[in-house]
Formats: sequence, structure tokens, C-alpha cells
Amino acid sequence: MPTLLSIEALEADKRYVERQLLEAGDSPWGTARLMWQSRLAEITQQIAEAARSKSNYATVALIFDGNPVIGSTDIRLDFTTDALDSYQKIVSLSLASRLVEELPQTGPLPGRDQSRLFIRDLVHGSMGFILEELPPQQHEMLPSQLKDAVEKTTELISTLSGGEDDEFELALEHTPPRLLAAVEKFAKVLYEAGASTRIVGDDNRLTLSIDEIGRLSRRLGELDITEEFDSMEGVLLGVLPEARKFELKLPGEDSGTIEGTISEDLAFKYTSDIAFKERLLLQPVRAQMKIIRTMRNGRLVRERRVLEALEPTTSG
Repeated sequence: MPTLLSIEALEADKRYVERQLLEAGDSPWGTARLMWQSRLAEITQQIAEAARSKSNYATVALIFDGNPVIGSTDIRLDFTTDALDSYQKIVSLSLASRLVEELPQTGPLPGRDQSRLFIRDLVHGSMGFILEELPPQQHEMLPSQLKDAVEKTTELISTLSGGEDDEFELALEHTPPRLLAAVEKFAKVLYEAGASTRIVGDDNRLTLSIDEIGRLSRRLGELDITEEFDSMEGVLLGVLPEARKFELKLPGEDSGTIEGTISEDLAFKYTSDIAFKERLLLQPVRAQMKIIRTMRNGRLVRERRVLEALEPTTSG
């Protein structure tokens, strides 16, 4: 169970016990008072132990309310399927974005098999699901990459849904378009169903009302993400295959340089074909670029260049 969810339950018990202590009176010898004092000390110790005993593996609770939920025991199947599936896609993309510099716009994701979450239990007293990763047979000493992706997912949704516009746009600059589209789908599923949600993990928690989910859905709906291809010439100053970075000097003394990321296929070609590398490095080249622009209400908020292909050219 997520640490913060365990602590929430213990803190609710603690508040109840504190109320009972107030009702028990001031007599230090009352049996009831001694019992509640003992129980309070026990709960306080359990809270401290829960805060220290975090798992190294991903665990998160998704708790829903609103139109799809009837009481605390029933929830619409179609909504649950869509909500959990769209959340899983955000987590998968969050993990993949930590494994590679540039996410592919379509197709399989890096680390897809590592990103799977499983329903471990239900949240008692409300309609929610506890999702966890399957721990490997050999225990890991450090938090898993999936655990980090789950916590970062909560942080990202919190940043995109709250705060001022400048904070929102700063988050856009550092978030891959495919990941933004996944968050938009999650928000749309909730908003169209008239649902609110709480997301509770080991380190982060987030509560979104229906109005806040609507705001998030509208904000992300204002984005227009486009791709175009461009060919340009210059001198290849360097490629860092592991970091997936490149630097290209444009023609002319005062034209400067451009930087960006390189595609996975080109990185593999560059590292595995020595002759290809020697023909290109510090030589005039023709570069095939993919330019990805994120616009909001007609204004550019993010632009990324991805080097897709290189070939030598005789022009300097």
C-alpha cells in the first residue's frame, strides 16, 4: 500500500482517539483514559514507522468519485477501464522519457515491459484501486525506475493542473508532446464522465476536483503540436550518441550553430559504422531535421529539433 495512504488511515484513527481522550476527562486514573493514551502512543509509533518504511517499488492509489461512482462499492466498468488504461499510458511514457532523450511519436515505447502496473487491492472505504509493480525475484537496494516514473507522473499532473500560466508553459517546455497527449486523454476521460480523483503514492499526492480536471482538459486542449521536416547544410561539430545530442555549424561566419537531439536509428548508425562517422565529423554535411513545435493559442511555447539523417556534401 502507498505510504501516504497508510499514513492517511492512521492519522484518521489518531484524530478519533484524540477525540475520545477529550471526552474521557482529566482524571489520570481513569481506565478509559489510560486505554486511549496507550492507543494514541501506538498509532503515533505506527505513523513514524510507516514514514520510514517506504518500498523500493512503484505503488500508487487511484481513488475516484463523482458520476461513475455509486456509494463506496460500485463503479462503472467502462469508466474504470478507460481511466486506468489512460493512467497506465502516462506512466509508461514517463518511464520511457527517462530512458531516451527523444520519445518516438508513434509505435512501441522503450521500457514498455518495465512500466506495467497491476491492481493489487481496493482502497477500503472509498472507490479506488491500489496499483503496484511486480517486484523482481532479486530484491533491489534502490528505488526502481518505475517507482520514480509513478511519482513524477503525479508531480507532472499537479503542475499542469495547478499554478499560473507561466508555470504551466514552463512544464510544457520540458515535457514530450506524446506525454502531454496522454495526460490530456486521462483528463478528458475523467471530465467527460464527471469524475474527480485522488492520486496517492509514497511521496506525492494530488486531489483534483471536477472543476480542476476541466481546467486541465481545457489547458491541454489549447495545445497544437505539429511536425515538419527541413533539410539544411552545415559543418557537423559533434555528436554524442549516448546523450543523443548533436551540434551543427551553419554556413556563414555569423550564422552560429544549432543543437538538438538525434534519432535512435542515426545514433546506432553513427556508433556502429566508423567509416560513416569519419566521413561526417567536422565535415560539410546535409542534415535532415524533424522540427516539433508546441503552440498554445497560436503562440510558440516549445520547439525541438531531431536530427534524422546525415549525408556528406561538397559545399562548405
